[in-house]
Amino acid sequence: YIARVLSGQMEVLNVFGNDYPTRDGTGVRDYIHVMDLADGHASALAFLQAHQGWFAINLGSGKGLTVLEVVKSFERASQKSIPYRFMPRRDGDIAEYYADASYAFALMGWRAKRSIDCSCSSALRFQQNLAK
Repeated sequence: YIARVLSGQMEVLNVFGNDYPTRDGTGVRDYIHVMDLADGHASALAFLQAHQGWFAINLGSGKGLTVLEVVKSFERASQKSIPYRFMPRRDGDIAEYYADASYAFALMGWRAKRSIDCSCSSALRFQQNLAK
């Protein structure tokens, strides 16, 4: 949604909740680059070729970032200010929700490698290419 605001497809970003007990009052989530996620799935396939059974493995950065921290990262990537407005919390949303990916590293040697700034730059480029 942030990339859509920057590309002009949306006027403003709705930020749901600014009264959570977090660093800046916005929700904390785990943001992962799509290529890190793809690498994680490839690692899982390789792991399953050598191991039988069923495994529940979280893939994520393991680092929670607030919505406003992600907005700031997109602002760095675009060198533009992003208009946003606070909206009421959505039913069911919790303050913090992010992955513990340590099991993925222990089993498969996998961990997310790309930073939030890299992720935001990539998402912005992708959205700009879609708008062409």
